[in-house]
Amino acid sequence: MSKQKLTILSINVRSGVSQKTQRQYTIREAQCILEQTVDGLQNVVVGVINLPESLADRPAGEYLAEFALAQGNGQDAGRLVPRIVSLLPFGLPRAQPKADAKAA
Repeated sequence: MSKQKLTILSINVRSGVSQKTQRQYTIREAQCILEQTVDGLQNVVVGVINLPESLADRPAGEYLAEFALAQGNGQDAGRLVPRIVSLLPFGLPRAQPKADAKAA
């Protein structure tokens, strides 16, 4: 799995009924800026990625996104495509170790 800084600018929601299965669907497309380092060089990529249902409540903002490869569906059937598996607010303050009570 890979972790990278992802800035979500906006989230567009599309929904409807599948012509093939006749089931309802909802797709949340996040318009993003992905910042990554490749071979020691900063690389910025702008694009759209679908948010999984488990992360549908995330607002626009900066995140540390964790990606994994998964098998695609629809037009991407049979292809390996990146999927977001985790979104943590970027720049979260790290917990400070508690002071030892005996040290006082």
